[in-house]
Amino acid sequence: MKKLVLTLIISLFCFNLYSQSASELFNQSINYANAKDFKKAEKITKELIKNYPNDEDIHLYWNNLGAFQSNQGNNKDALKSFSKSFELNNKYDVALLNRAKTYRDLEQFDNAIIDYKDVIKLDTNNEEALFDLAMLYSKREDYVNSQVYYEKLIAVNPEDNYPAAVNLVIVKKRQGDLEGALSDMNKLIEKIPSNEFLYENRANVYNNRADILMNMKRYDEAFVDIEKSLALEPEYVTAIITKGEIYYFQGDYGNACIFFKIAQSKGAPKEKLDKYMKNCK
Repeated sequence: MKKLVLTLIISLFCFNLYSQSASELFNQSINYANAKDFKKAEKITKELIKNYPNDEDIHLYWNNLGAFQSNQGNNKDALKSFSKSFELNNKYDVALLNRAKTYRDLEQFDNAIIDYKDVIKLDTNNEEALFDLAMLYSKREDYVNSQVYYEKLIAVNPEDNYPAAVNLVIVKKRQGDLEGALSDMNKLIEKIPSNEFLYENRANVYNNRADILMNMKRYDEAFVDIEKSLALEPEYVTAIITKGEIYYFQGDYGNACIFFKIAQSKGAPKEKLDKYMKNCK
């Protein structure tokens, strides 16, 4: 939740300042938060809430309190604070978004999904809510809904949502739409030279296309991409596994096992390799 609080702090400087005492308490809480002393930030914010319970922006104070509590790992208290903030102002989507993220972190996914959807009712183009909804549905293997929210997110900002675009390719692949996934990935790879995110993550992008080509049984093309991926990041365990899988699905268990064992030595998840290792001596 570190990123969450930093975002809130930046936005807080735009709020109006009130009486001198309220202003002093408010600024103290922000200064402590900037110094990562969230315990003191929480204490000061509680004083602010106690001393100014009828302030017109009291909901902002409750939201900040939740953020400071969350940064200390006090998610249950944070939930109460975010809920109080939204109760005081049911148009304040920031508190609702923060509560959704807290539910997500507590793995209360049903509640998180409800809140994210309510955020979108208030702010149709809320990119954080759209992205997290897509991720949660993908985590649940509900790829149909995951695709819906990734596509909505990309439609909001097609030139700046490449993480969502890469994830959408994976979702299409998992639904069996290999042609669609390959077409989308080809377009993304064409943009690697001009896009910072894709350039920095090109090893991952090439691995993903190799995986799609492997599933299409286009093994020679898959090998070309996986070699590009590993040339960029020789220690990339996922790509090492993919290379082993390409050999494996061609029936070359000898070479496959070489790469599975390398991946195993580098800490690859046991459950990822168990189905293959039975063919390795």
